[in-house]
Amino acid sequence: MSGHSKWATIKRKKGAADARRGKLFTKLGRTITIAAREGGGDPSSNFSLRLAVEKAREANMPMENIERAIKRGSGEGDGDTVQWEKGTYGGYGPGGVAVAVDVLTDNKNRTVSELRKIFEDNGGTFADASSVLWQFHEKGHVLIKCAKVRAGEKFGEGEREVQVDRDEATMELMDISGVEDIQENDDDGVCGIEVFTVAQDLARVRSAIEGIGFVVLSSEIAKIPERYQTLEKSDEEKLIQLVESIDDHDDVEDVWTTAE
Repeated sequence: MSGHSKWATIKRKKGAADARRGKLFTKLGRTITIAAREGGGDPSSNFSLRLAVEKAREANMPMENIERAIKRGSGEGDGDTVQWEKGTYGGYGPGGVAVAVDVLTDNKNRTVSELRKIFEDNGGTFADASSVLWQFHEKGHVLIKCAKVRAGEKFGEGEREVQVDRDEATMELMDISGVEDIQENDDDGVCGIEVFTVAQDLARVRSAIEGIGFVVLSSEIAKIPERYQTLEKSDEEKLIQLVESIDDHDDVEDVWTTAE
């Protein structure tokens, strides 16, 4: 498997402006509510909810917002009566890059119409989903630090992170049943490791990774390209604009591309 595309994580916008953060919190809250409605309000027994909550915490969403969204979904608070529908659409961006878009919508026709316009306005082409999605495989993806959590050596000292050698960590991770591939990831200057699994094994593999002490930064079901495409600099800039415009749409959950 090729390395994890940097475009696959473009949705993680660090230091977003307050106006954009408000929209992001609305999206995250909706995802949490739907996960709680479908699988119950306990993250320990509802892995989809756990993933949604962790993504919200990564975005610094206040805990009171998270708890309120869980209660809405589990029926403890004001109920969410909107009928949401999940879907995945696709198109092509600058340089012929395939783009897959995961949505959660209460009006499928409106969402399709608006996504088509976004593609067209940004030099892309909205396409039949089947012509795009075959280029992606759904995989479980876990991002961890080259570090383990260990108890303090002195009395009264809490847990602390201890750096580990990446090669040794890789060997240890490969022994976990269900791990298909491992890649290096040093984004933001942090020694990281990406672990890929079959999608349905994600919860078990993440639990095993945490069980041997590794620090997990995030986990998700990711759409990984069959092959990656290299773009010219001018097309890269256009693709960034397209992806950000798509991601800014209220109904969009995730954006994935085949760009390297």
